[in-house]
Amino acid sequence: MTLSVYNMGPVIAPAMLPFLFRPFKRSEAGQREEGLGLGLYIASEIFTAHGGTLQVTSTFTEGTKFVATIPLTQPM
Repeated sequence: MTLSVYNMGPVIAPAMLPFLFRPFKRSEAGQREEGLGLGLYIASEIFTAHGGTLQVTSTFTEGTKFVATIPLTQPM
């Protein structure tokens, strides 16, 4: 199963993309003071624990897109 979400907000800097799913990392664009910076890390860990992935791309032409994939059944 695949779920994708996208927006045309500020682009995430390419240098930040490799670190986006680590705890306490944020993009400078649109950065706010509230929150702990754990949401994407936790989401990524949940998908990984279920045999799936969470990926992100961010470009000026296509916006920012998160794609989550998870198998419908897990091998035994």
